[in-house]
Amino acid sequence: MTAPVIDAFHFTAPPANPTTYGLYAAVGDWQPEGANRFLHGVEVRGNSYSNGQASGVWTADWCAPPPLDNAERKEGVRQDILDQFAPITVWAYDECDLTEPSRREVEANAAQFLRLEEQPMVEREFAERLKLDAADLGPAQTAASFKQAVGYLEGAMALTGTVGYFHAGAQWASQEFGLVIKSGTRWTSPLGNIWVFGGGYVEGLDDMIVATSQPYGWRDQVTTRTAIDERNNVFAAVAERSVVVGYEAAIAAVTITP
Repeated sequence: MTAPVIDAFHFTAPPANPTTYGLYAAVGDWQPEGANRFLHGVEVRGNSYSNGQASGVWTADWCAPPPLDNAERKEGVRQDILDQFAPITVWAYDECDLTEPSRREVEANAAQFLRLEEQPMVEREFAERLKLDAADLGPAQTAASFKQAVGYLEGAMALTGTVGYFHAGAQWASQEFGLVIKSGTRWTSPLGNIWVFGGGYVEGLDDMIVATSQPYGWRDQVTTRTAIDERNNVFAAVAERSVVVGYEAAIAAVTITP
């Protein structure tokens, strides 16, 4: 006589929640969609950063005004507007057989995968833009340690008189006691600049840290599309959305080279 086979108890774990730090936390409230015009790209304008070329101090030896006809004038160079920020489309996929309960599960899974993995994917792609803007800042800066890198960035932000956002891989968050400080729901530097530690920056930025102005974000609603492959008994779902993140100015960048 064959012993009865008792099936295992089936337990479905509740959906995990995405992290509360990283690029999306720095963005904060997302901007109004504006009839999805952001899908064509976003150009960020502002008047907070002159790169130190439109201000000065009269008669200071260290601050000579630009000469014009051998006379001292109050003039400067207007801040350049950064190239527009392109949209990033992220997606997640799941599939199963054609039975009705499985179909509902597939759609839910695709949406949940996107919910958890969207931010790291956007960070990974956004890192490429950060590196491009960093390259336009001039000769590459290097530091022998995380501590030295933070000191350089603190000085660069202090020159602007504003609070900066330090984009860095999550692997740097625990490198030096006192350089990453919990402040409410944020992590800050000793001078109060805001850390943007991203999972997507781990590989995207690697040993580079980039300081920018406040990031702003636009995104549309998640759209889930389904398809059926009857021949192979497959029901598939893709959840996707488009995201744009931009900032007014890239301030400084440094690569840690121990």
